[in-house]
Amino acid sequence: MDHAHAPSPSSDPHHGASATSGHHGGLSYYAVFFILLVVTIAEVGVAYLPLPHGVKILTFIVMALYKAVMVALYFMHLKFENKIMWVIAAAPLIFGVLITIGTYPDSEKGTERFKNGELQPWSPPTNVEAPAAGHSNH
Repeated sequence: MDHAHAPSPSSDPHHGASATSGHHGGLSYYAVFFILLVVTIAEVGVAYLPLPHGVKILTFIVMALYKAVMVALYFMHLKFENKIMWVIAAAPLIFGVLITIGTYPDSEKGTERFKNGELQPWSPPTNVEAPAAGHSNH
């Protein structure tokens, strides 16, 4: 096809004036940013509400997933892609969930002393002796 008969970029719905203005037939980038900002502020507000721990965690997960979908739809342009791109984009999320579930038992190993208050993460262990004055460990 020669250049005289090639479609112009402005005839493509994903290019031209709409692409530079940040608007693709849906929400503008500014609207998406504002939505993400409001949800983030709501997350901070939920952290201070006197809700049960499980309800807070579930609320945070739902809000985080909503924000992730908004980013994927508009900033990664998945709203305008084939469904196979959704599968490709979702694969790391699925693998992340599997790895998190698989390593959860290891993350709980050895935390009983912290739960009982015997150790504090900001203090040195009690069984390590301090070096004598004037001596170096080098």
